[in-house]
This record gives sequence, C-alpha cells and structure tokens, in this order.
Amino acid sequence: MAAHISIPTDYILKQLTEIQNSPLFENKNRLKRFLSYVVNESLSGNAHLIKGYTLGLEVFDKDENFDPQTDAIVRVEAGRLRRLLESYYLAEGKKSPILITLPKGKYKPEFKTRKDIENESLNDPIFNAAAAPPTGPAIAVLPFEVIGEQKSASIFADGITEEIINQLSLSPSLFVISRKVTSLYKNKSVDIRELSKELETHYVLEGSIRQAKQMVRVNAQLLNGTNGAIIWTEKFDYQLTPENIITVQDEIAAKVSATIGDAYGTIMRTSAIDMKRSRTDFLEAYEAMLRFHDYLFDLSQKSHLKARTSLESAVKIDPHYADAWAGLSFLTLDEYRFSFNVQGEQEPALIRAQKLAEKAISMSSQFSIAWYALTIIHYHNGELEKFQDNIKMGLSLAPNSPAVLADSGVYLCLMGELEQGLSLVKKAISLNPQHPNWCEFALFHNHFLKNEYDKAKAYVSTIETPDWFWPYALEAINFAEIGDFEASKKARENLLRLYPDFPKNAEKECMKWFHRKKDAKKYLTSFKKAGLIQ
Repeated sequence: MAAHISIPTDYILKQLTEIQNSPLFENKNRLKRFLSYVVNESLSGNAHLIKGYTLGLEVFDKDENFDPQTDAIVRVEAGRLRRLLESYYLAEGKKSPILITLPKGKYKPEFKTRKDIENESLNDPIFNAAAAPPTGPAIAVLPFEVIGEQKSASIFADGITEEIINQLSLSPSLFVISRKVTSLYKNKSVDIRELSKELETHYVLEGSIRQAKQMVRVNAQLLNGTNGAIIWTEKFDYQLTPENIITVQDEIAAKVSATIGDAYGTIMRTSAIDMKRSRTDFLEAYEAMLRFHDYLFDLSQKSHLKARTSLESAVKIDPHYADAWAGLSFLTLDEYRFSFNVQGEQEPALIRAQKLAEKAISMSSQFSIAWYALTIIHYHNGELEKFQDNIKMGLSLAPNSPAVLADSGVYLCLMGELEQGLSLVKKAISLNPQHPNWCEFALFHNHFLKNEYDKAKAYVSTIETPDWFWPYALEAINFAEIGDFEASKKARENLLRLYPDFPKNAEKECMKWFHRKKDAKKYLTSFKKAGLIQ
C-alpha cells in the first residue's frame, strides 16, 4: 500500500535527481545511496520499515550480525546527510519548489513544497545549526522508579528525570533521546539491550527514588546499551521538604549530568576507550571526535597528533562538520599552549586556532568546544576583556558544566583572580568526581604562590597524564622548594625526557600562561632553583 503523499511522485524523484547531481553531493556516493533508499522506500509505502538495522544492511552492506548499538555508522551518516540537505537548500537549492528533508531523530524523509515551509525556519542558518543533532554517543534517560507508595516521591522522580534530560541536552557531545519517547517506558520492566536496540542508543541512565519520612535516597546508574553492564553508579541522600524539593532536584540532576555527560565525563571517556578497543569500522568523522576526546583525557604529543590527523581527514570528508572544525581549533591552540606537534611558523598557531574556532562557530549556534577555544585564545592574546565576556557567556549558558567551570576557573587564577577562579574550579570538582586532574593546577597555583609547598604537593599528579610535561615541571620546582632534591631530580628527568628543550624555553613557556609579572617571576625563580633554566 502506497504512502499518502500529496506531492506527485515524479516531482519528488526529479528533486532527488537534482540533489544527487549537485556539486555538494559530488563523490558522496554513500550518502546518495542513503538518500535514494529512504526516498524510494517512503514512496513505495515502506517508510515504517526504515530502521537503523535495515539501513545498515541495505545501504552500508553490513551482514545480519550488524548491531546499531556498537556500530554508529547509520546514525552518524544520517546526521551528515541532514546537514548536507540543509546546506543544499540554503545555497543551490534555495529556489527548489520541492524540499526533501530528514527530520531530526528520524530516518524517514519528509516531502514539502516551498509554499509549505514559507513560515518555517529552513532558510535561517542559525535555526538549522541549532537543530542539527550532535554526532556523539546517544543516551536514553528512563523515568526514575519510585520504590514505595509516597505520592510526593513520584512527583519528585518525574522532576529529576526531566531535569537530567534538560541538562544532558546542553552537551554538544551527546545525542539525548526525547523525554516523550522515554516516558513510554515508565513503570515498565525493560530489557536494557532490547530497549537500546529499539531506540538505537549507546547508553541508558536509570534510577530509583526511595523516601522515608523526610529523608530521600536517589540511586542512579549508567548502563552500557550493548550488554547492560553498569558503567557508573552513585547514590544521593537528602532531607526533603516542600520548600527545597526543586533545589534538591536541580542539585542531583546537575551532579548526575555533569559526571556522565560533560566533555570530560564518563560517557565521553568510556566512548573514547571503546573506540580504541573496538574492531568495528567506525565512521571516520565519528571516530575523529572520539580521538579528540581521548586526547583531552591523555594530553600527550602522540594522542594530539592522532586526533589532529583524524580530524583533518574528517573535515575533508564532511566540510560542514562544525564539531570537527572546533576540535581542530582546540588542537591548534595546544600547539601554542603545550608546544605539541608544532607546525610551520608561516602563520602563528594562535591566529590559525582563532580562524578555525570562528569557522566552527559560524556553522553552529550551539555552545561548543569552539567557544572554549576562543575564550582561551583571547586570554593568550592578552584580550582580557573579550576573555572575561566569553567566560560570562559560557557560565550563563552552562552553569553546571565542569568543563566550562574548570577552564574558566583555571584561567581566572592564572589572570590573578584567585578567589573567583578557585570557587569555579571547586564547583567543577564537586560536580564531577571524575574530573581531569589538570584542573587541580588552580589549587596548586594558589598554594605555590603562598609558599605553601607541602599543600601544593597534593595537587600535582602525573598518574592520569604520564606523557604530559607540565605536571613533571611543577613537581620539579615544588620538590626543589621543599628541599627534596632527589624527588626534584627525578621529576626533572621525566620532564626532559618529554621536552628536552624546556630549559632554554622555560621563560617563553611561563610567559604564555601568567598574566601577572610577579607570578611569572616566582615560577622562573623556582625553575632556576630546580636546575631547569639555562
């Protein structure tokens, strides 16, 4: 039985041909095949059969063992196709009488006439960019279960579920399933693996609420959608009153979303590890972003080069991939900040990084890593007013993002605003217990400037980033100030192993970071004491 479509089939097929023959789709055979398949199936009345699994088999030549959970190719390619269609209708197809679109979160195309969309936002690039889904891991937040019969607990549970979804949706790294979809599973016993297949999610968050008088316990756990394994779990105990119910909901939701959904959270960390272990042929663009997140946790020359090479390939494949351009801006910034894999000096790294960040921002209205990069670029360029304006914007848009809080806080400390900076870093640490240890540099910096070297020692760690030179540099000078020259020597040897030219570049490296001359002088004096200045 054919689907009820008001536009004549011939008109739609003609539009399909025009799209596929356009320069924008040149050499994109896989996407042309994808589009042709979903259009023809819909016109044949088989739209209900268009699923991730069938697309994997029919379009991407996967075998019957294909699992959309572990291989993200269909969902990621759908995001690419959606962006390309939007770009097509903004440029060469802006006068096309028929529009073929791929709605967000669906594989079934929609067919409209130009008149149908006169009052819609298709011609507005800002709305288009905001509507484009991220290509990162997908997560479904199930309605939190109430254990017991307290009616107030049920209201509380609904509020927590909704707020967690709202806050996770702010992450540019995640694809969050709508609450309208997940609410259908309320009070139902579900098999996580079957649910994940049906919704095509990589992760599932579930939880429970137990209330006894005024005490409430909230349990939350993050599950792997492929095998149901528990990746992260936490419990929260609060005293609940009618006056603080919303505050408690918001606080728990903030902690959960920050821990699992932030740029440095559990999901991105797990996804990056899984990418390295997996033998699946991940799509290039998706893999590139996972390599970038792997670098953020690793902070080494080796992971930096891998991420940069991968993202450079990704933007050649998909020039409209805003996240990839944003990642490149951050990696280029780190050529300057950390002297990682420095390229030719024809154009300074900070200038290249700013151009890349601005390119990414022009493609997407979402608050993303491109904004982080631009904020930091302003600092290193000495544009402190722009730097502070960006921080305020970031904190207003994402006040509970540990990544935004930590970056902002560390740089405020470097600028000399210690009290303000420390308050942001401490909030980031409290929100995400799995925070990257580099953000503790703010605490080290505070104690080091006050000559509190024994306290500073607790905030320098090389366990998580054994191939990053800065923690060894800080250990060397702190141990030298304490008087433990044997430990200082060992740290110095590790530093020189990673960065042999540090002694002749020590002053240049310090001047990159410290806004106040007295702070730079303090560090340089200690580097000399540790034998790290020629």
